[in-house]
Amino acid sequence: MEEPEVFEKVVDDLEDRGYDAFVHVPGSHSTRYRSVIERCGEHRISIGGRFPDVIGFTNTNRIFAIEVKGTGDMLKGIGQALTYQQGAHISYLAADSKAIRQVSSVALSKGLGMIEVDNTNSEWSNPAVTEANVHVQDVAGQLKYRLQRRGSAGEIAGMALTQPINFLAPTLILQERESVSKAALHDIIVDEYDFHAPEHIYDGAVVLGLISDENKSKLTDRGRLAGTMLNGYGVSELDELEQLKPPRGTVVADEHPQIATLLRSQYTEHPEIRLLFQALSEVSGELPFPELVEILVNQYPNVFLNVFCTANPSPGRSESGREQARALIESGDADQIFKDEQIWKAAVRSNIFQNFVQQLKHIGVLAPETSGHSGKLADFDPSLKPWIPRE
Repeated sequence: MEEPEVFEKVVDDLEDRGYDAFVHVPGSHSTRYRSVIERCGEHRISIGGRFPDVIGFTNTNRIFAIEVKGTGDMLKGIGQALTYQQGAHISYLAADSKAIRQVSSVALSKGLGMIEVDNTNSEWSNPAVTEANVHVQDVAGQLKYRLQRRGSAGEIAGMALTQPINFLAPTLILQERESVSKAALHDIIVDEYDFHAPEHIYDGAVVLGLISDENKSKLTDRGRLAGTMLNGYGVSELDELEQLKPPRGTVVADEHPQIATLLRSQYTEHPEIRLLFQALSEVSGELPFPELVEILVNQYPNVFLNVFCTANPSPGRSESGREQARALIESGDADQIFKDEQIWKAAVRSNIFQNFVQQLKHIGVLAPETSGHSGKLADFDPSLKPWIPRE
């Protein structure tokens, strides 16, 4: 059997087993694999710099990854499936039954599962489930994030505005209204909140999952909960929300710790952001940015790629920062990302160093003495402006 037929049979089996799965198919092959893409949806989750052909959760919430082959490249397939063991509890090689039997002893000795497929049947050989995989937490966050159909965590790091309290304004506006058009919501933000960049507040509230991004905006369950918590803090009007903003030079976490906790909980609903905060919480003292990049690239590569790196090419470049960094990770040259200042400065979104830093200070993730950088990224000196996790 050729690879597309094996792929179809594997997806049939996954559906029969009730597994949640996503597939990765290179764009040049998407026509041949249209059926499996439509049935499963696509992913961009990398493990060890490679993208599993299939990845997902079993019905016992274990992560599985599958490398799919046809009748050739069996040893290459074993190598790829072994890489997936870094981020999955169970890793399989799936292929034509006659071809895969020729390497079955090697695959099984390496702890891989096997899926033997022929025209009428498929047979699964399951390996022991492992627990010590270095990137499982990173991959699990990515999968949950896709299953919940949330917006990109990179959109959180890319949110405009330095004061995250502003993102709560729509929760108060919509408490008294069942739904409001986007244009009307913008007008209310300008007229009643006296904020003249309403699109940034709207976008932030959508990205944080507080309101729906539809023709008529509505509060989500999280938005309703946030509004209720604000009410409990004595805030029910927009002018009262405005008064929560601390004086210049101070942060919400110091002036209104309960509001900082409320805001922080909105950020950590996104698994990748939660992993970033976890990584920061494990550091004491000053953390120069390249050292943070080293931690993320080595322990949470998907967090680095999706939260910190640009998604679109900058002027004069053919690749996005994410694509450049991913290529280095795939080639085994990940250390160049944090060792070469030109590389990480070319890959990382500039918003990280000002707006995102200020937001993290307000919500109690970074210490108030952490300095942002609002100038050109080329002028940023990480030794002079380290990140300082809040204790």
